[in-house]
Amino acid sequence: MIKIIESIWNKKGKYRIIHVLALIMMVLIVVYMTNGTTKSYSHFIYLPIILAAYYWGSTKALIVAAIAGILLGLIPLDVAQGISQDTMNWIIRAIILAIIGYVTGALFERVHKLSIDLKDKELISEITGLYNSKKLFHDLTSILEGDETFTIISIKLANIEGIGKYVSYDLVQKLIGELIEDIKLRLKNISLYSSSDDELMMIIPEDYDYVKGLKSLVNKYSMAVKVDGFQVRLSLKAGVYNYMGGLETPITIYNKARIASEQGETPESGVYYYDIKIDNSRKERYEIAGSIHNALMNKEFYLLYQPKINIVDNTISGVEVLLRWDRGKRKPIGPNVFIDVAEKIGFIKEISKYVIENAIRQISIWENENVVVNFAINITSQELIDQELIEWVTDIMDYNKIDRSKFELEITERVIGKDSERINKRLEYLRQIGYKISIDDFGTGYNSLIMLGTVPYDILKIDKYFIDRISKFEDRVMIKNLIEHLHALKKKVVAEGVETEEQLKYLKEYGCDEIQGYYFSKPLTSEEFVQFYKKFYKDRS
Repeated sequence: MIKIIESIWNKKGKYRIIHVLALIMMVLIVVYMTNGTTKSYSHFIYLPIILAAYYWGSTKALIVAAIAGILLGLIPLDVAQGISQDTMNWIIRAIILAIIGYVTGALFERVHKLSIDLKDKELISEITGLYNSKKLFHDLTSILEGDETFTIISIKLANIEGIGKYVSYDLVQKLIGELIEDIKLRLKNISLYSSSDDELMMIIPEDYDYVKGLKSLVNKYSMAVKVDGFQVRLSLKAGVYNYMGGLETPITIYNKARIASEQGETPESGVYYYDIKIDNSRKERYEIAGSIHNALMNKEFYLLYQPKINIVDNTISGVEVLLRWDRGKRKPIGPNVFIDVAEKIGFIKEISKYVIENAIRQISIWENENVVVNFAINITSQELIDQELIEWVTDIMDYNKIDRSKFELEITERVIGKDSERINKRLEYLRQIGYKISIDDFGTGYNSLIMLGTVPYDILKIDKYFIDRISKFEDRVMIKNLIEHLHALKKKVVAEGVETEEQLKYLKEYGCDEIQGYYFSKPLTSEEFVQFYKKFYKDRS
């Protein structure tokens, strides 16, 4: 009996046994004060028995019920007349109470087990059989409460969706199963979770040497592995965050590992470590995404115009229209960043319309002031294949009576590489209806030379990267031969980023048609450009 009481005391805490004993004593006092067990108050004895069943289950509830039955039997049948209970009645009542205690405890045990099974099921991923993100966050909370340091690793299965789509989902299941077994083999005694269909998470204890095992895992799957007769390459992007203490929440720690895994090119395997610069960059992009709509509504975007100079006849041949964002006291953001964000969140069309509409309006105003120039606007692959946008541009051009040949559509060679056949057809169509096509940033892609003879275009812009190296003999020869080749193809050549007299001298010598850069002018506002235009021709005369 002493051992049972100790086990109850140690297992559930002293307050529970105090509850039960206090309730038994209260019932016995009530029964005694109401003149014995002949009254219905004696049935209150079920309450501590049920409570014991809830606290400790069948066996200990049986013992508590037996004790309660024995104690209840000590109270007279009629206190006033001093009539004691019949011994048999006493025994039978104790047995009945013991049975009730045991059965009730068994029922509570069953409910408790079902509850645990249900909770466990909620914590298990049906796809992998591993603990899921709920369990992960529960464990992270416990570790943080213990003030421990550890490493958390996100393993992103970057191309698993594509394998399921183009091969089979049965293969995906087997591939993930094999990956899990590999992880357990290479990284023993770590906590492994399945946070989503395409992501596994690991919690690594402090001082555990995981680096070699993790790299070998990533390297294995970066090569093709054979599963069910298929050669499959699984791209694993492992993001590592070392938690060294401090006031961080489980979700913050989890996100830092995931942010680390988002580095590198999407399909490429690798092990990446959390860097606060990347985190800040991501937060910045979220801020940009949330601000673009308001920026359009509040007219925070504005245009600048960088002159292009024809160095053959010394004229201003045109301007490149550049978009800028006035963010007030907020950190300045370049168009290379906010245009990319706008593409991803679906605002690029609205921004393009703003640029084109305002540029055309400005060109029309300039023409009325006898400031006549062509204008070039950068467009993305999305805009290039958007027939509605092209028709809208054409309508505005025609309405403002501006010749389509004055409008250069600038695209980068990277845009062409995304869907070359479709893009080429679109470029040919745009040239046929009168627009000029300009290839921007030439030389920065992988297929620059192949592109020269296969893509429909009118103008090619040599990237500043090569102009900056024109002082080197090898680069001069390349630029000279490129200009000659393009002229043989009846193409116009523009040099970007010209800043020095030496660069201008070589480009004139090699027959470059136009230059653009700070040697002549930085990007200008519309008023500044008019002043530049008038001064340029005044000085020339």
